[in-house]
Amino acid sequence: MFGVLLDRFGPMRPILSTMALAIVGILLMLLLVRPLASVWMICVGYIAYMVGCSMAYANTMTAGMSVIPASMQPDGNAMFSTFQQLAGAVGTTVMSICLGVAQAGHSIMADKAAFAAAMQRGGHVAFIVLLVVFLGAFLANIRAFAARRTA
Repeated sequence: MFGVLLDRFGPMRPILSTMALAIVGILLMLLLVRPLASVWMICVGYIAYMVGCSMAYANTMTAGMSVIPASMQPDGNAMFSTFQQLAGAVGTTVMSICLGVAQAGHSIMADKAAFAAAMQRGGHVAFIVLLVVFLGAFLANIRAFAARRTA
């Protein structure tokens, strides 16, 4: 679906709009997910994040590969795949660290409520980190598209 938009409008609109959707999803999860939040609230934020993230990645990869000479496209594809795996591993590690630091000193056996509150704080910190990373990527894309227009 967004590939059609990429073909019709060029890379800037589809990439920035889907990244904005992902940012909205992160904000929804950050602001709406509370101890008594419904599963549907979590699902709406997660779906918005995942749709935005996956569509932005696909269009970014297509736009990036379009400027690579045909002889280098297998290498470009390998680089995108490698960086996707690396980013997934680093992201999982950073999110786990956020949760682990928040859990430090709390035991689920000793006090379940304190442990749950610590987990919630860790989750909020993880969402904030994710939001900062996505805002940085969004701004970097705006800068790249602005530089491309002036060149």
